[in-house]
Amino acid sequence: MEREISSLIHESPEILVFLSLAAGYFIGKFKIKGFGIGTTASVLLAAMVLGQFSIDVPPILKSISFALFAFCIGYQVGPQFFGALRKEGMNYLWISLVVVLTGLATAVGLGKLLHFDAGTTAGLFAGAMTQSAVIGTANGAVDQLAITAEAKKILSNNIAVAYAITYLFGVVGVIIFFKLLPNLFRINLKAEAKDLERNMGGGTESKSPGLFSWSRQVGLRAYEITNGKIVGKNVREVEALFLPARVAVYQILREGKLFEPDRETLLSAQDTLVVAGKYVGLVSAPEIIGREIDVSTIIDIVGESLDVCVLNPKMVGKTLGQIALAGGARAHGIFLTRITRQGHELPILENTIINKCDVLRLVGTKELVERAAEDIGYAQRSTVVTDLVMLGIGCVAGTLAGMIVIPVAGIPLTLGTGGGVLVAGLMCGWLRSVNPGFGQISDGGQWLLNDLGLSLFVACIGLSSGKAALDALQSSGLIIFLAGIVLALIPILAGMIFGKYILKMNPVLLLGGLTGARVIPQAMTTLEEDAESTTPALGFAAPFAFANVFLTIMGSIIINIM
Repeated sequence: MEREISSLIHESPEILVFLSLAAGYFIGKFKIKGFGIGTTASVLLAAMVLGQFSIDVPPILKSISFALFAFCIGYQVGPQFFGALRKEGMNYLWISLVVVLTGLATAVGLGKLLHFDAGTTAGLFAGAMTQSAVIGTANGAVDQLAITAEAKKILSNNIAVAYAITYLFGVVGVIIFFKLLPNLFRINLKAEAKDLERNMGGGTESKSPGLFSWSRQVGLRAYEITNGKIVGKNVREVEALFLPARVAVYQILREGKLFEPDRETLLSAQDTLVVAGKYVGLVSAPEIIGREIDVSTIIDIVGESLDVCVLNPKMVGKTLGQIALAGGARAHGIFLTRITRQGHELPILENTIINKCDVLRLVGTKELVERAAEDIGYAQRSTVVTDLVMLGIGCVAGTLAGMIVIPVAGIPLTLGTGGGVLVAGLMCGWLRSVNPGFGQISDGGQWLLNDLGLSLFVACIGLSSGKAALDALQSSGLIIFLAGIVLALIPILAGMIFGKYILKMNPVLLLGGLTGARVIPQAMTTLEEDAESTTPALGFAAPFAFANVFLTIMGSIIINIM
């Protein structure tokens, strides 16, 4: 029976590939007190165990899966990467460079000191710095080395082993370290976050991630005018009585007829006003206007909630307060209930700066929301469409670019397939931000390319290195793990010292930026919980975009300089 199973597996190695994915995704779901090893590491470990069967996985499967993953990463961070290369984004660029270059120097130094080969050093860097894409660029660089096939296999195996050993602390240990970091540098995170909110205009309730603020929800109400003080005033003057909350008079019922007023329309004693606004503002409506009545007996307005990607250059770099002021009458009746950047929610504050490709959730009547979407940028409507022409051409162009070899100080450096496709993805993502009709990849398509592409790649790596991994774990597992701890923490400390004492950045934005530079969204979420504020997310997106690119190409550099 055992012989039959072995024969079946060797004839159909795809069985173990799929089994590695299934087992890895299953194991990756488990968490202990909120911490887990994640899907990527779980798939790799499962593949290493199954790799004891010593099967041969077609190299082309590994290359294609990583190319799809690398392209998607570039596509996702492209708009933010290029958008952050403005004056206000330079601090985040320097932070990212300090973290990445310190990580590179530390990894190479540890590799030389502990006599690691190039593969082990690259895997150490990939795991401790929690950038799985490094495995791909490092393997691509190994393939270009002028060494025997057996030596290449040893290096590739060592990359996977060192990554597997160091990845867990690279995530869990670093999250815990970020919880300790404010106290280590004598930063009162809650107080600093409150001060930042006040300096940015306040006006929003802090909240924990995953919760929402009732006061941000928009409601539609109707009120009869029983307060004689507003009779004879115009719509603009009545709406001003609600400040700092915002409300909008959508319709007026007068003598049995509904009409849409302009802001200079005068009110009469018999009017009934249909008013929209956030609940925190509508609380005072009975006192300001009069008795509330059932709005459904008067009108049924079609409302819309729409996510809009910011592309209008007149809005980029401006604060919410400046945008609202510039919007004038065209902003009337439109309510902002959510802002996200790279998928993370930002605080809605007067001085929150809007970046290109931030996503604003607008609420209002359908006509007003659609008009605002045209002014702001591109409406992100649900779709299942993916432009496979752009994806295919982008991967071809990236593969060709990755073949270019540039000698630097006598070292032949190349991006490799992974790095080249990553750059192609960056360009395609940026082009889409310029022209929203170009190269669409649906949300589901992005998840599939990103998550499954990487998992399929590491499954191939794990299956190929299974037997060698067991020997490496037994002989040098502890020393690699300890080296991973050092490498995981030193770049964070270097970035913290540089940002706090050289750049003199706000500590909340600096900590958020460091989680981005270390590409650990979970650590940023932990900071938000500890700060009881979403302000750390303001510093996350730009370094996250920079680091995804810089860290990825380090795999090739480490292989070539070790």
